[in-house]
Amino acid sequence: MFTGLISGIGKIVSLSPFSGGRKLSVRWNGFVDSAIADGDSVAIDGVCLSLEKIDGDVGHFIAVEETLSRTTLGKMKAGDSVDIELPATMSTLLHGHIVQGHIDCIGKIVSLENAGAQYKLKIEHQFEFSKYVVEKGSIAVNGISLTVASCGDGWFECAIIPETMRRTTLQFKSAQDEVNIEFDILAKYIESLLKDKNHASNDDDMAAIY
Repeated sequence: MFTGLISGIGKIVSLSPFSGGRKLSVRWNGFVDSAIADGDSVAIDGVCLSLEKIDGDVGHFIAVEETLSRTTLGKMKAGDSVDIELPATMSTLLHGHIVQGHIDCIGKIVSLENAGAQYKLKIEHQFEFSKYVVEKGSIAVNGISLTVASCGDGWFECAIIPETMRRTTLQFKSAQDEVNIEFDILAKYIESLLKDKNHASNDDDMAAIY
């Protein structure tokens, strides 16, 4: 589990295909002093991956076909910068929100513009996910915990503070760039519970008829 507070910016050293996926190596100086070990989860641009091993400041990971099809990892190349977040612990302060690292879809940046003391980020996404986005709700973009400022069918907008720009790869992004989107898990659980409740109500109604 993660909180959407980025630990640092890394750079992809190499990418290589293998049967059923893609191997990637990421350089980040934070790996050297981290407490993570082989098999631990690390979020790379918001995608939860299992660490195979660490060689100094380079972490080695594997992304399977399902991950590549749902995320931007399938289109990345050596030299690309990525946001890195180490996994949360029981003592981690929840500054952001609950982020699983399970990407729902790829979004496209419509605009990223300076607006006084902040930046305005607008992103388009698949229409069917609009039900999970609410004004002032939480959303993760490339693993970055953001607050929705406004939203509509197939889009949302966030206000980005300078500190977030400085600490994340948003500083390198521009219109038409693709990003990984994870919608709030709480919204998905509520939807599932309501579906179960509706099914139960329908079953009770049918039983009353008979």
